[in-house]
Amino acid sequence: MPKTSKPSHLVKRYNTYFAVLYVPKEIQYILGKAKFSKSTGTDNRKLAETIAQVHVMGWKAEIEAARSKSDDPLIQSAKDIRKLLKSSPAHLVQDAIDEEVAKLHEAKKDIHAQVFEQIAKGQNKYLEDVAKDWKKHETERGLSEKNIDQMASDVELLTDQFPTAPLITIKSVDLWIRHIAKKGELTASSVNRIIGSGKNFFKYLQLIKEVPQSESNPFIVPTEFKISNKPNSKSVNKTQSWLPFSPKEIVGLHQDALNEHQTLADLILIAMHTGARIEEICSLLCKHINLHDQSITIVDAKTEAGERTIPIHPFIKDRIEELIEESTDDYLLTGLTKNKYGDRSNAIGKRFGRLKTKHNFSSRYVFHSIRKTFTTMLENAGVGENLAADIVGHEKPRITYGLYSGGASLEVMKDAIKTISYGM
Repeated sequence: MPKTSKPSHLVKRYNTYFAVLYVPKEIQYILGKAKFSKSTGTDNRKLAETIAQVHVMGWKAEIEAARSKSDDPLIQSAKDIRKLLKSSPAHLVQDAIDEEVAKLHEAKKDIHAQVFEQIAKGQNKYLEDVAKDWKKHETERGLSEKNIDQMASDVELLTDQFPTAPLITIKSVDLWIRHIAKKGELTASSVNRIIGSGKNFFKYLQLIKEVPQSESNPFIVPTEFKISNKPNSKSVNKTQSWLPFSPKEIVGLHQDALNEHQTLADLILIAMHTGARIEEICSLLCKHINLHDQSITIVDAKTEAGERTIPIHPFIKDRIEELIEESTDDYLLTGLTKNKYGDRSNAIGKRFGRLKTKHNFSSRYVFHSIRKTFTTMLENAGVGENLAADIVGHEKPRITYGLYSGGASLEVMKDAIKTISYGM
């Protein structure tokens, strides 16, 4: 069987070889031509093949960009040419780079010329490629998938604007964040989050030596987007803490939930008698309930202090036992679906949001407000701060108890939790 050779993309005209690449018919209208053609300037076939290879790679990048309707084939062309530096005569590749850079400068595309030269000559990496390695790095550091996905979305905004690291300066970042904030009508909290993701990514660029360690992090929140939680701050944007429901308001929400969604009603009932977070309750397994000593062990907590054992309030004892009997999936609140991050509280949390909105509560009232109500009721009943911290899973406020105490006993906590009464 005869050997088939790869097309050389060469055509000889008047003793000179030309590089030629035909454009697929379906995208000829996009590029406005049927073929690419350029003289290699030589009659030496071997040398002409090497020169043609450089031209063809760039043309193929343009074709692929046209297929995907991309407006910038230069990046792929630069990356392909950089690969040629390892296998082709350096001076020929350099000539091709210099020629392209000169054309871009002539067209007054100075930034494009800078980026093309940086990538083609291997001076800088293409940040979209770097972002993939950064994401793996953050995963290995142990960050949650949800946090990484949000940060990656923010970093994608960044790499869309800045193809290479030298373009990231204090001035350019400031102009960029103001632009996307105005265009996307972003809130101050969204701007702060994007800036935070950018800081993280820039630190990674320093780690891999894409930017010098000595270079200041250019991701700074513009003054008009800064957020303060101090009451007397002159900041335009101020955070406001969540407000507690009154005991009567929680009872009303619970009664309404009983008519609409039993699991939501059970979630509210447990929260108002334990002060536990929504994620803690939704992740409770039946095996975490000890009916013998009437206790609940919280293991999937937000903090180390949150991992605790608390007593079952006498008012919800019977319902807890019923929930264990009814469970079909080993969870105390059975049948909740997990989102892509394994969170069982997401959907029912939104359901609670719709319930409280129905009752005309503002955005300052959330499910966490029930926890604030519970803590307030402990305080009003005269329960000490350290004992309350043990029940709700907070760090101890005082150094002696915080460092040396093993925590209040279950019996002591039982007496404290019995002071919680909603008059139901």
